[in-house]
Amino acid sequence: MTRRSRTQGFFLASVALFLASAFIPSGTGTGPRDVSRLLGLGSVAPDSLPYWLFFSESGWAEVQRPGRLEEIPGRVRVKSQWLTALSVDVPADRVSHLGRVPGVEGVRPVGRLRGSAAVRGLPSGRRGTAPPPYVMAPVQADTTYGQLGTIMDRLEIPPVHGLGFLGTGTRIGILDGHFFSGHAVLRGAPPLAVRDFVEEDASVEPRPEDPEGSADHGTGLWSIISADLPGFLTGAAPGSQLLLARIRSDDDPLTADEDRWVAGLEWLESQGARVVLSGVAFRNFGEGGYTAEELDGDVAPATTAADEAARRGVLVVAPVGNGGPAQGTLGSPADGDSVLAVGSINTSGILSAFSARGPTSDGRPKPDLVAPGEEIPVATGSNDNGIAETQGTEFAAALLAGAAALFVEAYPERGPVGIVRALELSVVQLAGSSVGMPRVAPAVLFPDGVAALPLQEVTPEGRVTSLAPQFRWNVPTTHPLGLPVTFHLEIAGDSLFQEVLLSDSVVGTFARRLQEALPPRREVYWRLEARSIQGVSRFSAPSGPIQVPAWVSLDVLNDPRGTEIAEPQPDFRWTSVDLPGPSGPFTFELQVASDRDGEVIQSYSGLQDEHQRLEEPLPFNIPFRWSVIAETRTGAVDTVTSAGPFVVTGGENPPVTILYQNFPNPFPNQEVGASETRIWFDLAEHSRVELAVYDMRGRLVRTLIPARGCGPTELPPGLYGREEGPTPDPCTTLSWNGRDDGGRRVAPGVYLLRLQAGGVVEVRRVVFWP
Repeated sequence: MTRRSRTQGFFLASVALFLASAFIPSGTGTGPRDVSRLLGLGSVAPDSLPYWLFFSESGWAEVQRPGRLEEIPGRVRVKSQWLTALSVDVPADRVSHLGRVPGVEGVRPVGRLRGSAAVRGLPSGRRGTAPPPYVMAPVQADTTYGQLGTIMDRLEIPPVHGLGFLGTGTRIGILDGHFFSGHAVLRGAPPLAVRDFVEEDASVEPRPEDPEGSADHGTGLWSIISADLPGFLTGAAPGSQLLLARIRSDDDPLTADEDRWVAGLEWLESQGARVVLSGVAFRNFGEGGYTAEELDGDVAPATTAADEAARRGVLVVAPVGNGGPAQGTLGSPADGDSVLAVGSINTSGILSAFSARGPTSDGRPKPDLVAPGEEIPVATGSNDNGIAETQGTEFAAALLAGAAALFVEAYPERGPVGIVRALELSVVQLAGSSVGMPRVAPAVLFPDGVAALPLQEVTPEGRVTSLAPQFRWNVPTTHPLGLPVTFHLEIAGDSLFQEVLLSDSVVGTFARRLQEALPPRREVYWRLEARSIQGVSRFSAPSGPIQVPAWVSLDVLNDPRGTEIAEPQPDFRWTSVDLPGPSGPFTFELQVASDRDGEVIQSYSGLQDEHQRLEEPLPFNIPFRWSVIAETRTGAVDTVTSAGPFVVTGGENPPVTILYQNFPNPFPNQEVGASETRIWFDLAEHSRVELAVYDMRGRLVRTLIPARGCGPTELPPGLYGREEGPTPDPCTTLSWNGRDDGGRRVAPGVYLLRLQAGGVVEVRRVVFWP
C-alpha cells in the first residue's frame, strides 16, 4: 500500500505529548508519575518516561556519529535501524526537549502493555495464562499429536507431515516472555538462539525470583509450534528451529514494551528467521493506547517494523487481539498490510467472542485468517510434564506460524506475500463471514489454487452452443510429491453443489470434453476438484451459471397461437444443439399426436436427419401437435413438443363438435407475447352456441358467445378461433382477457370454459395467473 510520510503519522501524537507535558501544574501532587498516567505509559520509574524519537535520514546518519548519542536527553533503550529511531528513558521534566534534538521528525510515547492490557491466554479468566496443569495420558489422545490431534486435523496439517515436511531447516522466532526449555515435549529440540531484551542477556529461562507461571505463556506458544513427543504433544512444525526473544518486562508475564518488540524483531531477522510469531498485540496502554484511526498500517512502530520485516523476507504472524467482539478492536501489528493477522474460532467453527475484529481505519478487513483458539492444549512453564488448556488469538496465531513454516520448507523461494496468499486461497469460509480457516495440506500441494477457465462453447449471454462442451482449468503449481493428480469435474444445478447432475474424472490433463450431454432446459454450475495421490483435494471456485437450452428447437408448425395448413402431408423440420461424441450424434423420433387426447397418429424413429415428411396424409379439421424425441448414444432423451396445435383445413365440415384446450394456458404468457388466451372449437352442424367462463363454484364470470348485449347466437358448421385478430361477428368472442362481464379483472386462479352446441357440452380448465 502507499505509505504517507512518517512526519505526518506522528505529528498529532507529538502535539499531544507536548501539550500534556506543558500543562501539568507543579506543587499540586501531580508529578512525573501522573505524566505517565496521562500519556498512557503505565507504571514506570518516577524519574523517567520512555519515548520514541524518529529521525530523518540525514538526522539518523548524524546521530550515529561518535558522541552524538550522549547529547540525547535520556538513556537510550533501543536503537532501531529499520525505523531510524531511538527509544529513550527521559526525565519527565525534559520531555519538552525531545523535539529540539537535531534531525528528529517525530516523537511519541513507547507503547507499554500493562498486565491485563496484553494479549492473554484466558481473556475472560484469571490473570494467569492457563488453568492448573494436568499430566496428559497418551492412551486418551492421538498417538502422534496427543490432545492437539483434533486441532491438527481441522487444519489438515498431518498430511503435510506425511509428505515429510516438518518445518525442517526453517527458523521461527517468537516474541514473548520467559520460556521453559525443560518441558518434556520440548527437550528434543532446544532453541537455536535466545536473547532477553529486558535483562539484556542471553537467557530467557525464568529465574527463581520470577512469579510462578511467568513462563507459561511463552512455553505454551513454543509447544504449539515445535513440541515433539508423540502421544503427548506434537506441534505444527516439530522440525523447525526456534529463536526465542523475551520482550515482556517488569516481572509481569502479561506486560510488554513496544520498543523491545521492535528490537527483538530486528534481532530475529538477523538470526535468519523466516517466520516470526508475536505473542502480544499492542492496543491499550493503561489509560491510553492507539485510537482506531491510528490503526491504519502506518502509525504504530510495531506495524511499521513488521512491514519492514516482510520486505526483508520475514513473515510476521500476529494475533488480531483478544478485545472482541466489537468492530475495530484489533491491535498492532495486526493492522499491517504485510502482516498475517490471525483470529480465533471455537470448536464449532464460530469466531470466538473474545477475538478482536477489524477493519483497519483505512478499510482493510482483519483478521486475515482464523484458526482454533479455544481449548488449546499446551505445555506449561511450571513443570516438566504439565499440559494445560488455554485460549487466545495468540495461540491460534501460533498454529498458523507453524503452518507457515511447513510452507516455507516446501517452497523456500516464496516470500511472506506468497505464503499468505497460498493460505488464503485454501480457506474454508466461516458461515456468515468473509474470513476463513486455511487448509494447510491443499495450500502446500496446490499453493496457487485451482482455476476454472471460461468456457469457449458459450454465447456472450451464457447459453451453451454445445451440449458436451470442453471444460478447461489451470493449476499453476502442483508440488511434485502430489503427482499424479486426478481432476474431478462436477456439474450441478445449484451453486452449492447439493444437486450434482453430472461428473467425470481425468488424470494429469487440464481439459475434458463432457462425456454426457448437459441436461436440457437447466441452469447449471461447474467446478473442478484436484486430488493428489495422497487424497488431498482442492476445489476451484464455482463457475456459472450457464444456460442449457432444449436439445431440439422446432422450426415449423410451432406457433403457440396455433396454425392452419392446407398440406395433409407436411414436412416437419427441427434443429438440434451440437452434440459431439462420444454421446453424440443424436438419433430422433418424430411423433404426431391428437391434441385432444394425446394419441399418437404417426411416428418415425431412428432418424438421423433433422427433417421428415409424413408418409400418410392427416385427416382434415382435427388439431394435432407434433414432437421430436432426441436421444443420445448413451440413452439420455429430451422431448420437445410444439407450442400450439396445427390443423389441416379442407372443404368438408368438421366430423365432430369439439372444444379445444385454450392456449396459452396458463395466461398471460409474456414469453410468447400473449396477454389473452385464445379459444378454438369446431362445429359439426348448424347449432345454437353458448360459450362462457365460470368459476370453480359454477358462478358465471364472463359470457363470450353470445357477447354481452347480444341475443341467442346460431353458427354454421366450421372451424372457429383460427383467424387472427377480432372476429367479424361482434356477438362472438373467441378469446378471454381475464375480466368479468363488468370489465373487472378477476382473481388469479382456475376457471372453467364451457361450450354448449347442438346437444354437445364440452368443458376445459383455464388457468389465469398474471
